Formats: sequence, C-alpha cells, structure tokens
Amino acid sequence: MIDAKAKLRGLSQRLQACPTLDICINPKLLAETWSAMRRLDPEHGDEVTPALLAALILFDDESFGSLLNDTELTQLAALARTALDRYQLKINPPNQPGKLLAASLKEVTASRPP
Repeated sequence: MIDAKAKLRGLSQRLQACPTLDICINPKLLAETWSAMRRLDPEHGDEVTPALLAALILFDDESFGSLLNDTELTQLAALARTALDRYQLKINPPNQPGKLLAASLKEVTASRPP
C-alpha cells in the first residue's frame, strides 16, 4: 500500500509539473488575436504599435527590414522562431497528462502481485 501511495504521489507531482496545465495559448486564441490585429487600421487613426511593426518586419523584411540593422533583424527572426517553437509545444505538448497518467497507472498495476 505504501508503494502504491508513493507511486501515486510521484504521479501527482509529475502531473503538476506538466506544461500542459498551462493551456491558455491555443489555436483558437491565435485566430482570435490575429483577427483582432488585422482589424487595426492605422490609416484611420489606430495607433501603430511595436507588435504591428514587428509583424510587418517579419512578414515583409524587404520593405520594413530597413527599420532594423542586420543584427537586430537576425535577433527578431530568432525570437520569432523561438516563439513559434514554444507555441507548437503549447498546442501539441510532448508529455500530455493523459499519456503520463496512463503510463504511471500501467507502472502501478504492473508492480502489483497477480
């Protein structure tokens, strides 16, 4: 019984540390935020924001890339790649709680005597 409690305690700790508990970023939020950003209209008085300029620089570096020097442009592109990689991990985490739970329960049941 103590062994089972220890394994379940370990499972609980691993689940609490699982990054999929933080699921505030998802494809739906991405689509909603992108739609909101696209509705910004600087031509009709909306403020030009750093986010808008960063998006334009990354999207069209031939026109807007001149706002940054080569080092800054490389850094911005690297940060964007990092953000994309982390977004991909958020929406498709490698250690989903269900998989972790199933594997831990398999460990618990496998260690029980027949």
